[in-house]
Amino acid sequence: MIFRWLAIALLLGACATAAEDDTRYYLLPKPKPAERVVFTDDTVALRELDLPLYARAAEIAYVADGAVAVSDDNRWADEPARAMTRALAGSLREAIGAPVVVEPWGRAIKPVLRIDVTVDRFIGTLGGDVILTGDFQIVSLDDRKTVSAQGFDIAAPTADAGFEALTRAHSVALARLSDEIVIAIRNDAMEGS
Repeated sequence: MIFRWLAIALLLGACATAAEDDTRYYLLPKPKPAERVVFTDDTVALRELDLPLYARAAEIAYVADGAVAVSDDNRWADEPARAMTRALAGSLREAIGAPVVVEPWGRAIKPVLRIDVTVDRFIGTLGGDVILTGDFQIVSLDDRKTVSAQGFDIAAPTADAGFEALTRAHSVALARLSDEIVIAIRNDAMEGS
């Protein structure tokens, strides 16, 4: 009899714990680039984004009262560096109309350009802006020369104070970064012609 009551108590406790878990998992929305460039069918390579520690956390980071905070109840559904790199690659693929591979790429793949992105800041405030700053380099893999190296400072406003709006603003910031990279590729192509 005691065991039966103990089993019921444990079962009720497990149900209460499951009911209390209000964790929400967010997918990074697909970035929509605005810029386009006519590029050959040659492959472009993108290294994994070098993100700050807080931006690599499963818990979504945000700024509150001047400090970085993370939400235990609002998390990324995928590993952030992987998801953000793949989202940027998809945006670039759409913008240049050529294959974009993410490291590690196979030996049979011979990219003509490699894009390296170092992110200094990628964080926002609920109901404010998502800030994405850092620099990128575009390297020609034929001769191992840097064809473009520049910084970026992007602000993407959120539509409201929720975490869904914050994740959408992350996507907008990545789309704007994609646009800046595409402009650099276009400028290099124009100088080379």
